[in-house]
Amino acid sequence: MSNSLRNVAFVGHPSSGKTSLVDAMAFALGASDRKGSVGDKTSICDTEPEEQERQHTFQLAAVHAEKDGTSWNLIDTPGYPEFVADSVSAMFATETTVGVVSCTTGVSFNLVQKMKRAEALGRGRALVVTHVDGENADFETLVLELRARIGEVCVPVYLPNESGHGFSSVSRTEGDWRKRLCDRVMDACENEEVVMAYLETGVLSHEALEEHTPHAIAEGALVPILVCNPISGVGVDETIDFLHDYAPSPAAKNIFKADGEELVVDASGELLGVVFNIKSDPHVGKVCLARILHGKLGAHDVIGEGKGEKVGGLFHAQGGKNRVPVDSVEAGDIAAFSKVEGIGWGTAFSHAGKTVPTVEIPELPDPIVAFAVAPKSRNDEQKIGTALAKLEAEDPGFRIKHDQVTHELVMLGMSDLHLQVIESRMKRRYGVEITSSLPRIAYRETVTKPSEGHHRHKKQSGGRGQFGECYVRMRPGPEGSGVNFLDKVVGGSIPRNLIPAVEKGVRETAERGIIASSRVVDVEVELYDGKFHAVDSDEASFKKAGAVAFKDAFQKAGPVLQEPVMLVDIHVPSDDAGTVFSDLTSHRRGQVVDQSSEADGAVTIIKAHVPLATMQTYHRDLKSQTSGEGSYTMTLDHYAQVPVGEQQKIIAEYGRKDEDE
Repeated sequence: MSNSLRNVAFVGHPSSGKTSLVDAMAFALGASDRKGSVGDKTSICDTEPEEQERQHTFQLAAVHAEKDGTSWNLIDTPGYPEFVADSVSAMFATETTVGVVSCTTGVSFNLVQKMKRAEALGRGRALVVTHVDGENADFETLVLELRARIGEVCVPVYLPNESGHGFSSVSRTEGDWRKRLCDRVMDACENEEVVMAYLETGVLSHEALEEHTPHAIAEGALVPILVCNPISGVGVDETIDFLHDYAPSPAAKNIFKADGEELVVDASGELLGVVFNIKSDPHVGKVCLARILHGKLGAHDVIGEGKGEKVGGLFHAQGGKNRVPVDSVEAGDIAAFSKVEGIGWGTAFSHAGKTVPTVEIPELPDPIVAFAVAPKSRNDEQKIGTALAKLEAEDPGFRIKHDQVTHELVMLGMSDLHLQVIESRMKRRYGVEITSSLPRIAYRETVTKPSEGHHRHKKQSGGRGQFGECYVRMRPGPEGSGVNFLDKVVGGSIPRNLIPAVEKGVRETAERGIIASSRVVDVEVELYDGKFHAVDSDEASFKKAGAVAFKDAFQKAGPVLQEPVMLVDIHVPSDDAGTVFSDLTSHRRGQVVDQSSEADGAVTIIKAHVPLATMQTYHRDLKSQTSGEGSYTMTLDHYAQVPVGEQQKIIAEYGRKDEDE
């Protein structure tokens, strides 16, 4: 089957026509009985209410088709870069990545990055140009831009009869473009006789070109450029025929690795598959979309670790919601199965009881946008945990965490839009509503000089009273040491059994914070003296005395706030680099540590140390500064002292009133 199978992922920028192209191909291949339309909300792929309302794809959708003895798996992906996890998942699961580019919009940074990712994964690549009939469309200029930004491996194999409203047909490349096409194909040709003949004569027969083109695409030596209008249908059949004839099949190249070894497609071997997408279906439950790498999966097989779980149903996906039951799927194919709870995104699986090798899966960028969330009502409070867990399981670009420092429930995604879609799904699918806000920054409090502190706790209210008195010394501790409590009491001024209460008071106070409700770190606290009363002293009294003595010493020791500083890696079009650089250094207290370029200078990479406090809404500003083309990642690098002016603002906002005064 693998020789007669084509697995194709469609990627590109928003509104490039990816979904319309998949709809048109699905109709032409018989997967749907009518050609779906994004505009009238009948697309076979965009079936989520959020997608139909905004007329943009927000999640991966696979379409299986069979025609004339060939099976197809077409995977539509979101255009927005914040949903990159779905794009990467689709490219990983398929042999061919088709970049769809609008002739009116031009070559976007988004498209270039996705095509580079496909190249890094070793996938065959092709480009399909849409909107050639649009205003100001110029196919020749677009081709030159594609070659400049993606590489001279990009060569048109089909040409439009003209650009603009007169576009009505496509034809195979001739003349100078055919010569460049032959050059690219010969670059990958492994037949020395054919190559030598071409070098001597400069002529390549039609038969030789046809024979060696698939290998050139599989090896990345050729990225063919095709042309079509998915709405009118012009060029759709030619696109299908070209992908059928030249796109790599699962048998053409070993692109998956398990335990470091390349996997050869073999339906007779032991089952090995990997899940690359998960959806939550209100009727079926959890549905996993998987690529079968080896062997065969049956509709009633038991898969997974230990005793495993029985597959609840095995299907070929037919877009966003429809599925067709099948009895089995073989190596090379893509299929969906339900009701297997123990298998998640990126999980490799086999039949129960079998050893599963480690399958190499692509790394995904970490979420960069965070919101603290809280349930709107008591009813929401009971359901929010389950809802968020299910949404996290199906979207590898979305995460939830309980911040141990700020005690907030935080959801993380790739952008505001991404989290808006998550919030909409949570309300629609699970009936859970939330409120959201920017998370608190996990500042730290520490000291800069030695000091001493003292407190006498005395309370008399009839009957037994309370009494405890503590003297402490404080000094800065080594970085990363937390709070180091030292017992230096001699002579029995504080009974041994009450000293742990003093330490507890100190540590609880350090955890809550003193000047800005933030955790105290890197201090040494030495309890060296005190007084007690034989009747009135108890653990509660010395816990309170220790806590307030600690505060007293802290406030005398030059207290400062430390803030998390992120290592930010920003990729932007070089034309926008100056604006981005200036914004980082002038408005975000950033320090650029490195700057470089790639893609022949078209892309600038900026590495900088920037305080997290100035980065919480950076995704919006970067999008504005780069017309949506910039992207970035960030990781915690170190903590640094907050400037005095900023520190006063933070203390005014978060500082707690001293309840002991």
